[in-house]
Amino acid sequence: MIHIRTDLEIENSKRKFACGIGPALPDGDTWVGDTQAGLHHMVDCPGCQPFAVRLGTPISRLSSQPGTKGYDRFVEIAKSWGYE
Repeated sequence: MIHIRTDLEIENSKRKFACGIGPALPDGDTWVGDTQAGLHHMVDCPGCQPFAVRLGTPISRLSSQPGTKGYDRFVEIAKSWGYE
């Protein structure tokens, strides 16, 4: 399982995670830092996920076909880039 580490401590004995687990993690678990927003899509800990930074809109939620689910968001994004 992948967690979000929320501290800046050098010592692992003082580390903290968004879900409250720790400072030790179960065997096989790992973490990403809270400043590593580009890796937060990998977080699969249910307790840490609410704190994961979500950037952008998943492509599965967009559609370029008028009248389909996700089309309105597609148009909104296109307009933000200057397209009509």
